[in-house]
Amino acid sequence: MKKFLIAGLGNPGARYSKTRHNAGFDFIAELKKKWKLEFDEIKSIKSQLSSFVLDDTKVYIQIPNVFMNNSGNAIQPAVKRYNINLNRILIIHDDLDLPSGLCKLKKFGGDGGHNGLKSIIEKLGGKKDFLRMRIGIGHPGDSKLVNNYVVKKGTKNEMLERKKAIEDGLEVLEDIILDKWELALNKLHSK
Repeated sequence: MKKFLIAGLGNPGARYSKTRHNAGFDFIAELKKKWKLEFDEIKSIKSQLSSFVLDDTKVYIQIPNVFMNNSGNAIQPAVKRYNINLNRILIIHDDLDLPSGLCKLKKFGGDGGHNGLKSIIEKLGGKKDFLRMRIGIGHPGDSKLVNNYVVKKGTKNEMLERKKAIEDGLEVLEDIILDKWELALNKLHSK
């Protein structure tokens, strides 16, 4: 049976709930509702985890219990424990370089200045061969404002835009899991 890992990035705790930086957590929350998933605490991978089977693929869904900048401390042990190929991992994260409300896919590549991705790449020994789903949160316009910006919820309109981006991403998730990357890319990027 094939395996696939989906991990949504964010910061744990009520203080960070629904903030821009927690777009990955928010994606998993919507997925949990849509697919009626149950999560268990798995201490060895510092995460909440759910799993199910889609066609011939065992799908693991991970919510790290670590802060964003330490995401690799949860992803790397999960990859090792469940023996998952890097190109069968989808990391869902916020992206400052995309306008609020956009959802885009990316195959492999660097960290783009994202500390969560930086941590994952570092803990995977510099390997970058995993898939990404980028949820746009816009940019505050000045790099000095970024740290404060990402831990805020944003305007009501921004929150609605993020919800739409998450819905767009959910629409193509099965295609991604079932190795229909190009189809998912075309569907999502033609919106």
